Amino acid sequence: MKELLKYFLVTQMVAIISQIKAAPRYVYDKYFSKNKEGKLSPSVQIPIYKGAGVILESVSEEGEHLVQDKGDKFLIDLTIPRFPLKDTITAAELNQIKALNGTKEQVQTLSQRIGQILKGHKNSFLTTLEFMATGALFGKVLDGKGKTLFEFKSTQTPVIAKADKTLVQVLNEIDEKLEEELGFVPDYEILASRSYIDGIAEMATSEELFKQNQAEWVDGNGKRVLIVHGKKFIPYSATYKNTKGQTKKFIEDNKAVVTPLSEDVYKTYYSRANHTEALTMGPKMFFSAQPEELPLGKGWAVVSEMRAIPICIRPGALIELEYQG
Repeated sequence: MKELLKYFLVTQMVAIISQIKAAPRYVYDKYFSKNKEGKLSPSVQIPIYKGAGVILESVSEEGEHLVQDKGDKFLIDLTIPRFPLKDTITAAELNQIKALNGTKEQVQTLSQRIGQILKGHKNSFLTTLEFMATGALFGKVLDGKGKTLFEFKSTQTPVIAKADKTLVQVLNEIDEKLEEELGFVPDYEILASRSYIDGIAEMATSEELFKQNQAEWVDGNGKRVLIVHGKKFIPYSATYKNTKGQTKKFIEDNKAVVTPLSEDVYKTYYSRANHTEALTMGPKMFFSAQPEELPLGKGWAVVSEMRAIPICIRPGALIELEYQG
């Protein structure tokens, strides 16, 4: 079986895992996947721009001495977290493949088995990225195990939606805050608790916006999305566990957050895998080595690794909203 390894060199393995189509992940795909930077070293210095009223609320104990305040931004020294995975193609499977007639059939069958393993690995990597991206979106940067690396908080007053305001006034306030933070008003969505969306729908009804075709309910990937004056209010109910093991919502009841659709706000840093075969390659988001023969004829090991972290580098652009009925 060793002669088949030449068909699965590291370059082919990296190409396979990189090209595998996996189920989409909403937050990472929507906000963080377009602005990526590869680093040769996993040790990086990340700039977090303060903007209007952004403060560093907490840093993990390991990182307290690694933060520099540069006035307009924080510089955070961070080691990009590593996520290795390993699966085995057993000796029994290899014997079945070896029994096939001809090298072509053997390579095709082995390629399918390796593809199955790598698809599982990539799904796990993307699930981890989604978890970290969700935390970063709300100023709480978590690693894959739920540990908070650092956390930001805005001191700005949330934009309040209430009876003495029109929805146009609410959206105008959002635009003004985005202009102040970014220097322009990008397109944006609003991720919201269901109670917040219910309140906005009540306001839209009282303003007769549904009758004027300025408000409507639409289907958005299985969710009931409210569109008002061209802006999407998307229900979002993701949770995380705090240090006490308590389940908390990223978005509390009657609250929402503006999520700009701008590459200036979000970034993914990634680095080379911690593997000897990765040392000859540039940084890759997803890495897989040539299958390794296990001792005592136990089979082959298929190892993969992701070393990446998504960061919101302009947390001040994530405008907090609140509904007061």
